[in-house]
Amino acid sequence: MAKADRPSGRRYTEAEVRAILERALRDTAGRDVGHDELVAAAEEIGISRDAIEVASRDIEHVRGEEDARAAILARRRRGFRSHLFSFLLVNAFLFAVNALTPGPWWFFWPLLAWGLGLAFHARAALSSDVSPRRLRREIERSAARARREQHLRLKEQRRAERLERKQRLEQSAEELGHAVEEGVATVLSRIAQEIRGSAPPAPPPAEDAPRGRRIAPLDADDAESEALGEEEAERAARRGRGRR
Repeated sequence: MAKADRPSGRRYTEAEVRAILERALRDTAGRDVGHDELVAAAEEIGISRDAIEVASRDIEHVRGEEDARAAILARRRRGFRSHLFSFLLVNAFLFAVNALTPGPWWFFWPLLAWGLGLAFHARAALSSDVSPRRLRREIERSAARARREQHLRLKEQRRAERLERKQRLEQSAEELGHAVEEGVATVLSRIAQEIRGSAPPAPPPAEDAPRGRRIAPLDADDAESEALGEEEAERAARRGRGRR
């Protein structure tokens, strides 16, 4: 039986704890740490869950500000590149027109005026300073965009679920229809078998009939003629006895 782990008695300062945690995180590089894993690890070294929650919210806020700052700077640089491309293209066209037409050189006037505006634009685009108001607006815009994307994902997921339920219902209805048809066919077959089993047997052939022939039953007219013949024979016999 293994002995229980005993406390080693070693203690560390706050700076040493941070260094140990940073080194442990470097050893787990390439793998994201989940929030529950982080809370469990912090509780093992005596850090409360509330402190981890507050620190994680602060980190998420800082991360959101960094993402917003990066988005603003990237948008500024894209705008400046587009402005610079338009500046070069238009002023090259003006230089070509001025060079191919007689008269004084005039293309540098729009070049200088536009170049001054481009310089101010470059100063604003290449600067990394972002006002808190712009950061707050960018964070709100990013949050609204994330909510819209989440709403669209949920809407698409619900539509896929409805389509899947409809397909399952159609398949179940089709299987039920086939089962009902098979059951009805089976019941009708059994009823037909019972009817054939309860039908009376055919009468056997007469013994005095010639071989290969059967005596056909008398119809109503034949039976009446035979009865009249028998009555006439009886009357003739009675008249004969009376004459004697």
